[in-house]
Amino acid sequence: MIKQIEIHGQRFELYSPDGGRTWSSSPQSIVAYERRKTMLRLALQKRFELIRATEDFDPNQFRGLDAPQSLG
Repeated sequence: MIKQIEIHGQRFELYSPDGGRTWSSSPQSIVAYERRKTMLRLALQKRFELIRATEDFDPNQFRGLDAPQSLG
């Protein structure tokens, strides 16, 4: 979680790794937070792409297995 504060006309970004209980103004913490956020966003985007790919899947066009069409 990131928030911006202003002290005597200067703006600072603060980072909280624990949901707002403690705050840090360390640039390394802020960069690490942004990296994790970006990586999680990319991972989520890939998962949604996989879901979309399976929604477009037509089982009638699948020719990967030589299985019978009916079990009856």
